Amino acid sequence: MIDKLLNFLEVDAAAKRSGKILSDLIAPQLDGIIERFYARVQEFDINPHVTDKAIASLKSRQKQHWIELFNSQFGEEYLRNVRRIAVRHRDIELDPMWYIAGYMRLKLAFIEVIIRSNFPVEAKGHLIKALDQYIAIDMALALGTYDTVVLD
Repeated sequence: MIDKLLNFLEVDAAAKRSGKILSDLIAPQLDGIIERFYARVQEFDINPHVTDKAIASLKSRQKQHWIELFNSQFGEEYLRNVRRIAVRHRDIELDPMWYIAGYMRLKLAFIEVIIRSNFPVEAKGHLIKALDQYIAIDMALALGTYDTVVLD
């Protein structure tokens, strides 16, 4: 399944190398990005399970998820983790609409980091393309899990 998805999205060796670059570029700014993200989530009262207490834990998990995604090469551990996270989102009845909207808020913040970087314009374009590929894969796998049961 993952190989078919990677092929469909044309994730090649260059895109996978870009994942590591994305991680190195974005990781130092993730705390601030995630802080702003959850402040926005709280403004909109998106889900009753997203409480002040839960957010403290969610922030560190969110940071870990993005770093693992960009460094994953889409291996088995990553696949297990994304399924586990998606099942949790499904179990708390996080509406896919908010899931997708949340991804887009984070994606826009990541793009700002890329744009402000010192990379040449062409390299920035390649990084944004890779970011789109990584987010599409992560979102597709997570949303595909909403309707399945994971036993591990």
